[in-house]
Amino acid sequence: MYNDILMNGSKRFVVSMSHPSVKGSFAKVGVLFQLEDLKEVSEQTQDQIKYICNHKVIGRVNIDKVLNPDVWTSRETYLKVEGTIIDDSKDDEIDASSDVYVAVAAAKLSTEEQRLKNAFACLVDMQHELQEDVRFTKASVDSFAVKPGSGEDGLWQTIRLWQSYTEQRLVNRQNEMQKEFQNKLIEFLKREKGVKDEELPSAIGFTDLSPALQKEVSELQRRMAVELQPLVLESTLTMQKEVSELQRRMAVELQPLVLESTLTMQ
Repeated sequence: MYNDILMNGSKRFVVSMSHPSVKGSFAKVGVLFQLEDLKEVSEQTQDQIKYICNHKVIGRVNIDKVLNPDVWTSRETYLKVEGTIIDDSKDDEIDASSDVYVAVAAAKLSTEEQRLKNAFACLVDMQHELQEDVRFTKASVDSFAVKPGSGEDGLWQTIRLWQSYTEQRLVNRQNEMQKEFQNKLIEFLKREKGVKDEELPSAIGFTDLSPALQKEVSELQRRMAVELQPLVLESTLTMQKEVSELQRRMAVELQPLVLESTLTMQ
């Protein structure tokens, strides 16, 4: 792909998320990258690395058609698509610097937007009541953004906040499961091997473990695959789901249902 970029002068390409569990399935909307700088380093790295590149995200693209789907299997080259660049500038047509606009926008929330904010506030209160390890701060309720657009008060800020939250939940659960096994491993090393705290190794081979611990490792891998998969999907696929129109994707009518479902599950 980069060879083609150098040949034809086009510096833009699309990156689309692939489905985490369905091979050959991609998000309908991709991120538009623009190549800012490219440096060939093949000689310095003995052909281990050909290029070092800097990119800039400049927009989004609605993918209309994949032109060469067969190469996904053969991997002879990269996928080529027909797409439509999404115009996000309409969200910024109103001059947000106007004092009058800011005052009106701050004072006016639609019924659906207010419902969404209220649902989020209830979720945060419940998280703190239950003392969840990963939770939103109380201050996040006041700064909760629901307006259309990508500005500081736009819904995209909240989407990014939610994505960060789901990623932290995944990391936290991974750490919990690994910590549980590490405690058993340390106990084994001290009891069976006579290792002192200051002598604990930074790594240990699978074959050096007792049969019981080897079984624990296999069970841990199985549990992580089963228990973490929903969190992986939530932090990846859920955040990438797109609908055909910007208005429908950005509409907040359905968002309270997501939060209310979360509250019900809690």
